[in-house]
Amino acid sequence: MFLVFQPSNTAYGLGFNPIDLKWDFATRSSVVPYLEIDGGTLFTNHTVPAGTNTVNFTSSGVFGMHLLGPRYNWSIEARYMHISNAGLAKPNPGINTFQVRIGIGRFLPKKQ
Repeated sequence: MFLVFQPSNTAYGLGFNPIDLKWDFATRSSVVPYLEIDGGTLFTNHTVPAGTNTVNFTSSGVFGMHLLGPRYNWSIEARYMHISNAGLAKPNPGINTFQVRIGIGRFLPKKQ
């Protein structure tokens, strides 16, 4: 899900990333760094950037860490994301963002 604040309007959107390559570095500790690249499509209710297109493509590069705990696992990552329409509309200025993301998760026991 996306929320893009623009001077002309606020755009809401949904994205689908079928390409996601992630490398977890094997460690023997509770800190597991990873690298990730991904790409997909973004559909919005208004043009993003304003005056371009409601269909865009996204690509990201990520460096992050999993922090494994006894019950819950945290993750923190730095993500560079590019959004553009890949020439479907003119102009095609694109948007570049830098994001810091924090997440929490839990591994469920394997059923026998």
